[in-house]
Amino acid sequence: MRTKEQSGKASHQACQRGLAIVAAVAVMAGTAGCTSAVAQSPAAPPTAIAPITAAAPVPALTATVGQPAATAPAASAPATPVGAARAERPAPTSAVFELQQRMQAHELSELRTTYNGAYGASLLFAQSDLTYYVTLFQQKDLWRVIKTTNEAFAERLYNDFGKQTRAMADLELQRIRLEAQKERSERQIAAQQEKLRGLKTDLDIQRQQQAQAQERQKTARTEAEALDIERRAARARVDELQRQIRELEAQVNAPFNSQPRRR
Repeated sequence: MRTKEQSGKASHQACQRGLAIVAAVAVMAGTAGCTSAVAQSPAAPPTAIAPITAAAPVPALTATVGQPAATAPAASAPATPVGAARAERPAPTSAVFELQQRMQAHELSELRTTYNGAYGASLLFAQSDLTYYVTLFQQKDLWRVIKTTNEAFAERLYNDFGKQTRAMADLELQRIRLEAQKERSERQIAAQQEKLRGLKTDLDIQRQQQAQAQERQKTARTEAEALDIERRAARARVDELQRQIRELEAQVNAPFNSQPRRR
């Protein structure tokens, strides 16, 4: 019996060890598969040049040219991975990045600048290598940068950008004018409403005073009629009294011989 029990325990332990080995092999195979997949996966495509609006805001060109760029202390700048830094900033071959660098180095002269609303165009010139940079920007953020050494082409491109800024700004300028007109209309409406309330108040006062005046006139008319009746009665009484007085005066002033004789 002990031999059978021991053999059964031994077979059970061997089965468990087999299952553990199978699991370990499966884990190693999965890890190797993942490592192989990572090793065989193609490298990430190079990050495209980010749009100008996604890059760090660039100050106005007139304020940027000839002024040093503000640099933050190295201790305050957060540490970022190298890959993230490469993805955030434009590639060194970008005309925008090159323009920004040359602006910070004070290598450019601003020849022309046109503003139309929130849009603008500038023609910049690098004297060191006779290079022109034609820029188109909105809200003082760079939008397009064209680099050329052809002066005529740069002038023509600057004029085209200037026309584009004028066309694009027309709607914005129209919006500004319409907004101003709307605000003026709202102020006029408020003034007219205030004037209307004042006229209604004056009309209510006039009606109230008119009603009081009519009531006062009615009362005065009634009192006048009563007084007129009393006046005529009093006049009649005065006339009667005057008549009696005249009769008495006539009797008092009559001569003695005119008295009637006694019989």
